[in-house]
Amino acid sequence: MQVAISSDNHLDLNKVETEWALEQQTVYLQKHQIAVYIIAGDLFNRFDKTLDFAHDLQKRLGSATAVRFLAGNHEMGAGVSYQELESSVDDLYFHHKTLDIGSARLIGNNGWYDYSFDQNQHSIEEITRFKREFWYDRRIEQPMTDPERLAINLTQMDQDIKEAKKMGKKPILINHFAQEQAFIDQIPFRRKRLDVLRSFLGSQAVGDLAVANQVQVAISGHLHLHVQALPIQQTTFYNASVGYRTRRVKEWFSHDFMTEWRNRLVILDV
Repeated sequence: MQVAISSDNHLDLNKVETEWALEQQTVYLQKHQIAVYIIAGDLFNRFDKTLDFAHDLQKRLGSATAVRFLAGNHEMGAGVSYQELESSVDDLYFHHKTLDIGSARLIGNNGWYDYSFDQNQHSIEEITRFKREFWYDRRIEQPMTDPERLAINLTQMDQDIKEAKKMGKKPILINHFAQEQAFIDQIPFRRKRLDVLRSFLGSQAVGDLAVANQVQVAISGHLHLHVQALPIQQTTFYNASVGYRTRRVKEWFSHDFMTEWRNRLVILDV
């Protein structure tokens, strides 16, 4: 059986027609007999739109394919509260949930960031000021600091991974936010003042957790990078981001959405 994961499709910002994307992805997933398809965040700039898309796709695919989705920071920016994001708000919403398939257990968690990828290059005051004045995530309300939020998600992931191993399942960890410093180091920041953006990309603590618990596969998005799989000890890290192709930002290697989506899709045999 096969599991497919895609992240950062940004259908609204990429001006991809929703009905067309639904039709194209349905055909592909059916043709390739994908058992589980996971949208790892940043499909739309609203949580409710991503929720509707997931349900529409699930309806078209029927029982042959299970559809699940995580929330990225773009979904978190409008139409949903922190309390809802941390709850079982919908059956297809995959945050802090698991799904068994074959010998594997898929573990979903949105994740968050704790500034560790910045590697102490900026003060907390500089980081929080940049976020407050410029970063998209300033729209997101939360009743705690960013490191405190990430600590909650780390506890959730640790519990879910340990439970999977206790049940004799191979854990596969899926987040929106990045998990490994080696991916961050490949980002070509063209302006020195933008280096602070590393603070908001994820956390090395997630990668360390995956390696320490001998997670077989760890997948994330958020970075919009075209990077190769990264093996570290017994864990292989993947990035499944599609990214932007807009008038100002051109991150695709191809000229059409479905080609880029297929090329960036992470497919696992389980």
